[in-house]
Amino acid sequence: MKAQSPGPSPRPPLPNLPTGQPVPPPFRLPAEHFVSAHVWLGLGAIGLIAVAPRLARGELLSPAVLVVTHLFTLGWITTTIAGALYQLFPVLLGVSARSIRLGHVTFATLTVGIAVFVAGFAFWLPPLLAAGWVLLFLAVGGLASNLLPQRRKAARGRIIGLHISSGHIALGVVVLLGGARIGDFMGWWATPRLAVLATHFHLALLGFATLTTVGVGSRLLPMFLGSIGHPEWPLRWIAPLSWAGLLLFGLGTIRFGPPLAVAGGLLMAAGMALYLRLALSYFVRRGRPRLDPALAHIAAAFGFLAVATAAGVGLLLDGPPAAGAIAAYGILALLGWQSLFIVGVYYRILPALTWNQRFGPRGGRPGTPTVAQLSWTAIGWASLVLLSSGVAILAGGVRLARPAVAEAGALLFAGGTAAVLVHQVRLALYRRNP
Repeated sequence: MKAQSPGPSPRPPLPNLPTGQPVPPPFRLPAEHFVSAHVWLGLGAIGLIAVAPRLARGELLSPAVLVVTHLFTLGWITTTIAGALYQLFPVLLGVSARSIRLGHVTFATLTVGIAVFVAGFAFWLPPLLAAGWVLLFLAVGGLASNLLPQRRKAARGRIIGLHISSGHIALGVVVLLGGARIGDFMGWWATPRLAVLATHFHLALLGFATLTTVGVGSRLLPMFLGSIGHPEWPLRWIAPLSWAGLLLFGLGTIRFGPPLAVAGGLLMAAGMALYLRLALSYFVRRGRPRLDPALAHIAAAFGFLAVATAAGVGLLLDGPPAAGAIAAYGILALLGWQSLFIVGVYYRILPALTWNQRFGPRGGRPGTPTVAQLSWTAIGWASLVLLSSGVAILAGGVRLARPAVAEAGALLFAGGTAAVLVHQVRLALYRRNP
């Protein structure tokens, strides 16, 4: 008698999360976001090599620096978050996007909008910037209308939904402030440039990216680490503290003066300190003692968040900061905190999603690879070393006004990015058959 084949492997893409209906969208929707995000990451890393000496010389607002900044913020971070939300809404909140077709349209609009917007900076053409802004406005509005109304129907994950909604509100304000600056470029009105840009940056990195990370990470990180017994109460305070800080900082910076801005900055720092405490509890109470490359990237990201928070407080309390100190702070927050965190999450989720898509129906048959076999551990560790050292050296070189050191750090970061891209390309081309 012929022996029966083992049943399918019970390895869903996100183990330990609720598995009922509705199901995640067709893999193409998040996948197109993820592929595009990695392209933007690669372009940003290349551009970083070119602008690192300029950052060390204090040229924070040169068109080239603005191009690279938006390749990371809009291209890498925002595109990643959009794709992740389409994938995670069903499993975290128990609701799906309103329309898969709208998701594809929004993705296309976002991608073209980013390209047009950064081209406007590259060639310094305000009308092109305005055209890109309109496309980005439509993309953000489409994403919000496709997801946020569904949050009210969620059967679970209320705190996650609140953080995601809070992040989208911040993203909307970021887009509006960007439009205000473009109107300034067009000569329609005048805005306080540095004050608006400082508020714009913090709303993007803290209000949108970080608060979304707090909400989604409140489920993903304990799952990744096997954490139990961690406190939940900080989740009730991180967003209120951060938002109070953002409002006071923006009002003080743009209109009412330094005392209000300092108070707002300290509240933002308090919110991040509380989040760091929560993250530490995830790691301390983890059920898996050894960290793999994915978790090590995430741990390093939290380390950079702690340093960036301390650096931000230093900027608040030291009087008018030097351009190098401002740039170093931005590098720690944008590249050290958010970028390393996203890389770590990609290393954990993409192999599982790829296995489920490609091998799930044949799971358990002889020769079928495991999820772990789809990951390239050695290159994961290499990217951690290169990215982390690159961020540290780049920030140090910029802070000390050493262009050669800053460029060396950017080269290391680009090497780490290349390692990430090689890993993901290998994963995409993995074709081992049973």
